[in-house]
Amino acid sequence: MNLENFVLGFFDFVGGIDFNIFGTLLFVLLIVFWLVLIGWVWIDSGERTSNISIRIIYLLLVVFLNIPGLIIYLIIRPSETIEQIYWADLERRYLKYETSELGDCSKCGNQLLPGYVYCSNCGNEIKKKCPSCGVMIGKSTKFCAYCGTQVASRSTQEEYPTIEVMEQQILATREEATETVESKRLKYKQSGGFVVKLGGMIISSWKRLFDIVSEKLEKNQEEKVEQKQQEVVESNTKKKKKKKRKKK
Repeated sequence: MNLENFVLGFFDFVGGIDFNIFGTLLFVLLIVFWLVLIGWVWIDSGERTSNISIRIIYLLLVVFLNIPGLIIYLIIRPSETIEQIYWADLERRYLKYETSELGDCSKCGNQLLPGYVYCSNCGNEIKKKCPSCGVMIGKSTKFCAYCGTQVASRSTQEEYPTIEVMEQQILATREEATETVESKRLKYKQSGGFVVKLGGMIISSWKRLFDIVSEKLEKNQEEKVEQKQQEVVESNTKKKKKKKRKKK
């Protein structure tokens, strides 16, 4: 009897629920979740790219597709944030600085460590003392990097490029660097596999669609302006004809 009363009471409780209110609450929760999702995608994309058009495309994916759009965004978004790329670049530069004095002996090929003045294997002189400031500098150095004193004479056969040649080299280097960055999109990173390529194709198709729609809108606006101008011209000509008829 207790089980029967419990089951009957449960069905009475379920029957007394106002499903209209429940549906309204569920709809409100879905709207809130959708808005939070849009905000999160906008913030997360801002941490991964500074291109506003790409961020808008990411946002439109979530606005129109919701959960499937979020899945697509998680697949095609850059794998690292701008800050992570910056710190990776900084770490690479720091390691390059730390290992700048590492090398091999020019005489025996033994590995040299920072601070070595002579090779520990063959005794080859690696550094020499500056006669002016006393700082240890490279053996082949011509000018001291600390006091600017000339420690070795220049070769008379040594030729230096002109300013024009240097400017051309700098310009070519900048163009090459710009092309590399634009093609790779991320510094010091190679393009990924199939998923990244698929994401790039989706983004490019969205861009093309956006460009086509914007061009059509501009054409429609231009056509409307032209039609209005023609209507104004026609109305003016009609008014002039009427005035001429009245004068006659």
